Amino acid sequence: MMEETDKQVTENTGPFEIPAEGSLGLLALGAVGVRPWRHKRIESGFEAQLIERCKKQAEEGAKKKEERRIKLEEAKLKKEQEQHEQKNS
Repeated sequence: MMEETDKQVTENTGPFEIPAEGSLGLLALGAVGVRPWRHKRIESGFEAQLIERCKKQAEEGAKKKEERRIKLEEAKLKKEQEQHEQKNS
């Protein structure tokens, strides 16, 4: 089970609620800040959401790449047809 200290990092100003997104302050604390942040990301489901978003972006990127490839092939074919028509004229 996670210790109570994993949920909050105490600073001189008092307890600090760890955001799932992270913060530079936690990174500056090193392992003392990063370890509870990792637990928070997993516990809140933020990690799974991030992975899902990355997969979706990769799929969209692949789709756009395929669309560009098709457009380039169509443009190349059109150019070849125009050149062929000019030779036959």
